[in-house]
Amino acid sequence: MNDTLAGWALVLGLTAMGFWLGERPGWFGRLGPTLWVLSLGLLASNGLGLRLPESVAEGVNGPLTSVAIVLLLLAVDGRRVWEEGRSLIAPFAAAVVVTCLAALLGALLLGPALGADTPPLAGLFTATYTGGSLNFVSVARALAVRPDLVTLATAADQLVFTVWFLLSLLLGHRRQNNLHLETEAGALDPGARFIPLVWRHWRQWGGQALACLALAVLTMLAATALTAWLEPLLPQVPGLGIVVLTSLALVVAQIPGLRCKALAYPLGLLAIHPFFAVIGLSAAVMALLGEGLNVLIYAALVVAVQAVGVLALARWRRWGLVDTLVSSQAAVGGPSTALALATSCGRQDLAVPGVAVGLIGYMLGTYLGLLMAALVAAPIPT
Repeated sequence: MNDTLAGWALVLGLTAMGFWLGERPGWFGRLGPTLWVLSLGLLASNGLGLRLPESVAEGVNGPLTSVAIVLLLLAVDGRRVWEEGRSLIAPFAAAVVVTCLAALLGALLLGPALGADTPPLAGLFTATYTGGSLNFVSVARALAVRPDLVTLATAADQLVFTVWFLLSLLLGHRRQNNLHLETEAGALDPGARFIPLVWRHWRQWGGQALACLALAVLTMLAATALTAWLEPLLPQVPGLGIVVLTSLALVVAQIPGLRCKALAYPLGLLAIHPFFAVIGLSAAVMALLGEGLNVLIYAALVVAVQAVGVLALARWRRWGLVDTLVSSQAAVGGPSTALALATSCGRQDLAVPGVAVGLIGYMLGTYLGLLMAALVAAPIPT
């Protein structure tokens, strides 16, 4: 119990400190709260040796992040999703193809050092970097990868993903100095930051905020119950939970006259930030500097080649920078990560499309990972 309370205090404390630093004038504020929360988590984990209890990580990554996703999706206008989301299809497809080529390149370059571990690692990194950690787990189980290699690959994946997410934030971050909060009375001080605005105007629209949170929690609970009912009927559907959660939240968001839509987005931004703290706290650098170094190099090579390749294609094809970064994160981290990056970069319009292409990655990643493992393991014809 004490460890759990301390873990929650750590996550919420890092989140609050990140917001405080992100609200400072000058250089501190230009980085924004998301980058600060993630960086503080990395520092706490690898500089101070702080560890997060598994129960706290599960609580943040599970119910809390689910509520945050619902809040962010409640602000979505379904009529504009397809029009605004078409820009992600080509960059996402490019990210998937380049990832597969990078996994092959890594197997060729690092095969002599990794030996018999090369095929399973090729499968694991192809799976996770074309659709997120769900596919990593599926391929690890399907290939019966030995536990110590899974541990090293997980640590490498988490660290490389965190670094690329940080770089994506730096490249695509747009400071939200003009966050507009609308109520029935109209705009509330559109030039003000969200947290001071909440404090000053709580009496005016605090009830709406509580109603919005209650609606998000009820939607999350309903999605959880619906997922539990559907799982025995659809056991082979990957990522069923996120599919149900996203779909139900989008249905609720289209209810005519929904009064809390204007508050849902900023509240969702607040609620998603503990997720970034957990990402930073989960990235263990020191564990990979010994026997796991080659595994780390392989993971870093795959993501680096994907990043450089997709950004080069974006420049050539004139894709939007944030669109490309969100597509890359949909492949590397999955739907939740794509949504988190889109909202952190001030691109609410890419939140649902990011989830959509991330779900495509869920469907493809496991098959691509198994295919890659088989391809790398196949003998070279002479």
